[in-house]
Amino acid sequence: MLIYEGIFKNSLKLKNKICMVHGKETMTYGEAVTSIEQIARALASLWKPGARILVKHSDPIRQMLYLLALASAGLSSVLVVNDIQPGVMKGIEEKVDTCNIIDDQFILPTKSEALPIVLDEDIFFGALSSGTTGQHKVIWRDHQSWTSAFAAQSETFSINANDSLFLSGSLVYTANLNSALHILNEGGMVVFTQSSYPRTWIEEIKQNSVTSLFMVPSHYRILVKNMKAPLSHIQSLVSAGEKMDRETILSLKALFPNGKICEYYGASELGHVSYIEAEEIIEGDSVGRAFPGVKFWIEDQVVWVESPYIAPQFRPKATVGDLGRIDDQGRLYILGRKTDIINKGGIKLSPWEIEKVLHQHPQISQAVVFGIKHPLKGEQVAAVIVRKDSDLTYEKILAYCTKHLPHHACPQKIKFVESIPLNADVKSSRKSLAKWFALHSNIDL
Repeated sequence: MLIYEGIFKNSLKLKNKICMVHGKETMTYGEAVTSIEQIARALASLWKPGARILVKHSDPIRQMLYLLALASAGLSSVLVVNDIQPGVMKGIEEKVDTCNIIDDQFILPTKSEALPIVLDEDIFFGALSSGTTGQHKVIWRDHQSWTSAFAAQSETFSINANDSLFLSGSLVYTANLNSALHILNEGGMVVFTQSSYPRTWIEEIKQNSVTSLFMVPSHYRILVKNMKAPLSHIQSLVSAGEKMDRETILSLKALFPNGKICEYYGASELGHVSYIEAEEIIEGDSVGRAFPGVKFWIEDQVVWVESPYIAPQFRPKATVGDLGRIDDQGRLYILGRKTDIINKGGIKLSPWEIEKVLHQHPQISQAVVFGIKHPLKGEQVAAVIVRKDSDLTYEKILAYCTKHLPHHACPQKIKFVESIPLNADVKSSRKSLAKWFALHSNIDL
């Protein structure tokens, strides 16, 4: 199945149904397909099939139209944020090996060409991922690696053609783009927020009769802090990017009493790997059971995956280096990445295990642990912490860690923050945090 195939079919039976909303702008399925076809033919006159194009546009509806039009013309697109710094943009251009850019100033040519035959195995999209290094890499995706998961997404996340999906983040984040393409192929509606303020999100959710939410955990935490009353019409809440904490899950259950809460574990290289629902998130630390169509296993403590959702360059089986274990119920537990292991004077420490202890402290909302360079020991343990209240001091954390962790695992450096700094993928990369940490004041314990 092609990435736009379901959308084109929907335009025949749902021609006048609104499929995309951004502020006051709306677009129906009929209008979307007409635009995609016109843009595709014009782009086909500029570039030959297989060409790679960077899409740097401020409007998410335009972004989506260009991505689908490029795919229809047999071209591959890479989405980048509109305010990207020139140096970063140059680095991405070199990785993508292109100087072809569609931005807000791009003028569509007036001439057009016939569209080529596009196959399921053709590349349509390059996902920008920072991985564990904090440096961008491009994961190329063919149509089938995404569309083959759509039916399972609908069933697992309880999403159908009657749903309206709200997205709080940029389409540059691959999970947002995947969620949008899924709901459009399903026949539903996607609402792109025009604001970074959670109170505006709430108004947009109400005004557009939204029934489904997709957000990263950090956005859900911000949302629940700004909600004054429950929203009973929300039926599905999906999250990815990092594991949600128990407190946020309990808040979501209270504020969205009729909503099914589900998070999934995956990667740009692997696609969907596992899923877990609210009750099991509350009970334990696993990332759930295998997503439909997925097999996973452990080799030398590392998680390996085989599925139809893996990016072409990594098939038939792949790993991103996550350490893990599987219990007797088939539930997967992620113990961090091999590259994240802290080597403190020859002692190997798992940051995930240290975080697990810190998250049990009643005054800690969030904590991310990582290694930073030390002249004698190689690395030392550092932590960035979000407090629930200002009564929590460095001395209290030291006393708590000394009681619950081996001495060599206690953080030597800590910084309190209002929120965890995120990378371009809206995730907290340990490598990126270590670099950020070095530029900011911190406390030695």
